[in-house]
Amino acid sequence: MSSAVRLLRQQWERSCERLLSRLVGLTDDEYRWEPVANCWNVRLDASSPSGWTIDYPNEHPHPPPFTTIAWRMVHIADGNTIYWDHSFGTGARDFWDLAPHGDAVGAIDYLVESQRPITESLRQLDDIALDEMRPTHFGFEWPARRVFAVLVDEQTHHGAEVALLRDLYRDRAGQPL
Repeated sequence: MSSAVRLLRQQWERSCERLLSRLVGLTDDEYRWEPVANCWNVRLDASSPSGWTIDYPNEHPHPPPFTTIAWRMVHIADGNTIYWDHSFGTGARDFWDLAPHGDAVGAIDYLVESQRPITESLRQLDDIALDEMRPTHFGFEWPARRVFAVLVDEQTHHGAEVALLRDLYRDRAGQPL
C-alpha cells in the first residue's frame, strides 16, 4: 500500500517531468508570443535588475487578461519559490524580490531551480510530517500536505495551458499539427 507522501511525491515528480517535456524546443518568440491583444506577459524593463518585468498589477482586473507562456512559466516558478520559502525556508522572500526571465532558456532553468527544493523536501518527509502546520506567504498556516497539493495543482494546471499555447503557436498560420 502506498503512503500519502509517496503518492504526493509521485504526483509532484510526474508534474515536473510532464511540464519540462512540454518545454523542449521552446523559443524566445514562442515564450513571449501574445495570441490576443492586451496579454499579460514578461516585458523589457530597464529599471528591473534582470532587465525584465512581469505584468502583475496590485489590483487584478476581473476577469484577468489572457496570459502568455512566459507569464505562466514565471507564475509557476515564482509560486514554487515563494510557497517553499515561506513553508520550509526562511520566509523572507516576496514575489517582488524575484526577477523574471525574458528568454526561454533562462526561464526553463529558473523553473528547474524552483522545483529542486520542493522535490528534496518531499524526499525527506513522511506521512506524519504532511500534517505539520507550516507558515504561508498569506500570513497563516496550512498543513504541509496542502502546500504541496497547491504546488502540484498549479504546475499541472498551468503546464496544461502552456501545452495548449504551444499547439496554438505551432498552428497560428493554419498549418496542420
